[in-house]
Amino acid sequence: MWEIEYDKNKDKEHRLACIKCDGETYHKVLMSVHIHESENEIDVWRDYEIVCCQGCKEVSFRSNSLCSEDINYDPETGEQSLDENVELYPNRIAGRKQVKDMYLLPDEVLKIYKETHGALCARLNILAGIGIRALVESVCREKEAQGGNLENKIDDLVTKGVLTHDSAETLHSTRLLGNKSAHEIIAANDDELDIAMDIVENLIKTVYVIPQKAKRLNKK
Repeated sequence: MWEIEYDKNKDKEHRLACIKCDGETYHKVLMSVHIHESENEIDVWRDYEIVCCQGCKEVSFRSNSLCSEDINYDPETGEQSLDENVELYPNRIAGRKQVKDMYLLPDEVLKIYKETHGALCARLNILAGIGIRALVESVCREKEAQGGNLENKIDDLVTKGVLTHDSAETLHSTRLLGNKSAHEIIAANDDELDIAMDIVENLIKTVYVIPQKAKRLNKK
């Protein structure tokens, strides 16, 4: 059996991460398609929705699927519920907006940053970990840091005056996380990746964004 229903969820509101607002906001469903499939006593429900943030009015896409075989059980209440699989497009995480003024980054650094940010928001943790390491490497390459490995290149950024010693020590933690993702194929957990991304975003702001803004200020 296969059934489809249009605009079943129209005007319904969900609290979702917004791609522009800082955090979660209410999103209203503008249009929806509801699909119900049933075969061999197994039911699957899918909702596809165009949603609009009620704060900034940004339009995006939400999908949600449920299967009668995927059941959550609460041992405290004894209640059962179907496991929801919600996906948003573009992918995003509440509070994880892209760096402001990222257009000031060099092209190579900017490209890797965008792809790493996208992998992080999609919770592709191995790819995000590799991307974080690649982002550090791209900064070292653009600044012509010398050394036989990434550790030495980060230290050379201190010698060149690009980074402080404390900043370099902090950056080494992201290098080790990236090593696990790239060489050992070990996915870091969400908290580790969020912290590592904070560190790397601080790096690119320190190396590129703030100096460019300072130059503009000095010209005035």
